[in-house]
Amino acid sequence: MSERQIKLTIDSCLHNVFLIGLAMNRICSYLGFSELDAYQLELCVVEAINNVIIHAYGKEAGHEVEVIFSLHQDKLVIDVCDAGKTMAHDVLEKKNLSSLDFDPEDLGSIPEGGMGLVIIKEIMDSTGYKTENGKNCLTMTKKLPSKT
Repeated sequence: MSERQIKLTIDSCLHNVFLIGLAMNRICSYLGFSELDAYQLELCVVEAINNVIIHAYGKEAGHEVEVIFSLHQDKLVIDVCDAGKTMAHDVLEKKNLSSLDFDPEDLGSIPEGGMGLVIIKEIMDSTGYKTENGKNCLTMTKKLPSKT
């Protein structure tokens, strides 16, 4: 199978994010991901878009957020792109998975925010970030489920 691709663009309004989440969920269903995996991948895409809207665009509507789904023979690659404020290039590396270590019995220890990148790194097989010609792209890759 050669690469197949779909591009979706939304306005940078938090009310629009669910549309990409719906698309992600249906794509996952089509590709044979389990219901849990589909939910987790949808969560990653929604978190990435929320980060763009909140951090890159400062919650300001009127900007484009582009999501590109690329289907390869063995993996799904998702690029979330914007033309907003650039994320520091070491942020993706600085987030460590120990941030998920908290006592669920101690409500005070549960983080209130800043978990999006940690969740993305935990769920996805690989992540990357680059800025070229004023365009920022967070790339998330997940291996396709094996056919049994």
